[in-house]
Amino acid sequence: MLRGTDAGSLSGWVAFAGPLAFYIATLTPGVAFWDIGEMQTVPYLLGIPHPTGFPLFVLGGWCFSHLFAIGEPAWRLSLFSAICSAGSAWLLWFFVRDVTRSGLTGLAAALAFSLGDIVWTRAIRADVHDLALFCTALALVAARRAGETRSPRALAIAALACGLGLATHPIALFAIPCALIFAWPALRAATAGELARAFAIGLAPLALYAYFPLRSAFVEAHLLDPNYDLGLSGSALFDDGSPASFAGFWRYATGAAFLPGRTFGTIVSLPGLARAAGLWHAIGLEEFSIVTLVFAAVGFATVAFARRLVACGFATLLIANVAFAANYANEVDAERYALLPLWAIVACSAIGVHAAVFAIVRERSAWTGWLCFGTLLVTLWPNVAAAYADAKTSTAFQDARALGPEIARRTPDGSLFVATWNFATPLIYDRYVLHAFGSRRIVCGWPPSYYPLIPAWQSRFRHVYLVVASKYDVSAVANEVYQKGRWQLAEIR
Repeated sequence: MLRGTDAGSLSGWVAFAGPLAFYIATLTPGVAFWDIGEMQTVPYLLGIPHPTGFPLFVLGGWCFSHLFAIGEPAWRLSLFSAICSAGSAWLLWFFVRDVTRSGLTGLAAALAFSLGDIVWTRAIRADVHDLALFCTALALVAARRAGETRSPRALAIAALACGLGLATHPIALFAIPCALIFAWPALRAATAGELARAFAIGLAPLALYAYFPLRSAFVEAHLLDPNYDLGLSGSALFDDGSPASFAGFWRYATGAAFLPGRTFGTIVSLPGLARAAGLWHAIGLEEFSIVTLVFAAVGFATVAFARRLVACGFATLLIANVAFAANYANEVDAERYALLPLWAIVACSAIGVHAAVFAIVRERSAWTGWLCFGTLLVTLWPNVAAAYADAKTSTAFQDARALGPEIARRTPDGSLFVATWNFATPLIYDRYVLHAFGSRRIVCGWPPSYYPLIPAWQSRFRHVYLVVASKYDVSAVANEVYQKGRWQLAEIR
């Protein structure tokens, strides 16, 4: 620890509690569409989500959603993500305070980061990226501390955090080069035993991936997948991909079906670099003002002059995540890959503001700390106002909560529904978490994939419906029953 600092100081508490209060005030009230609905369902049911699995989120979310029995499970899992995001803001405070020796500057950084549009709107929903952000931010903070102090303990914490990040989401891979650069002085000074211990500690969390083949084998042995009797196996949310076998687990854990390997080949091409630059331009202008970005450039230059390793580490963060997201064809929400780079930009911006203020004032006092605090927040105010409006006015969550009740009013109990991913997740939540969808059955997938099975399903269920996006023309195979907003209900002939 630096002398004269205290991780439990008032500014540190506010750096965590302030963002958390904002998030709770705008938290997703119930189930949502898409991956959000999945992450509000799978942990509570102790199921198996889509590849690559995210075991730390599933198991941590299961513990949290059952121990913190307040509100409905969807709200609890959104709160779990909000706590992770608030923890990332606190780690940013810790990092900036260590570099600048100013708790107020660290507090300004924490608030500036947590109240940006991209960060805020992801923090108020159940999203595995929020936990991944916390783990990778912890790895960077501990790695920098290890590099500064040559502390074996800090090195071990950094290794553990990297492992926990990888047990949350593969995106943590992009933070490892930065953590290694930050910790390089400690790595050079460490003994062979200390390096071996850190390596083992880093690998240990990966054992959490064993949950998937073990759970899948249990589900299959006890027929817990509700769609076995429909001639299906490996159902979404219950046993996605059937990773019980070694080959199935390998495909599942590597996400082979989504072809992530092809993305690395396109990143270094000119079109790939152009896509990355375009995404960075869009993200930067959405999250920050021009003044904030100028301060970030000043801060990066300041860090590069005084701590070249830290600057090199930040450079890897600013390139890798967003370059991958911009070129990953299967990603529909590329902005969530930018959470850690945004964390680094705000850190640089706070350091830049601090450097600019002290270059002018040339003394350290309470009012200069407040000047840093005010300067950083004022430059972000327009963006914060926009983020608050987005968080408060979004109807996507309310629409998802209405989906199940709307369909239940228009269909007989005991019907079968074939729903695409976006709409299947809230329906499965209603059916198996809230038990508010009667005995209706849900099959998740693209409807044409199941057309050969539908005659047998119709003889058993009488009514078989499609729940798909309203933009699709299903008139060739089904009769429209109801359409509202982004979705439609149609009965297969």
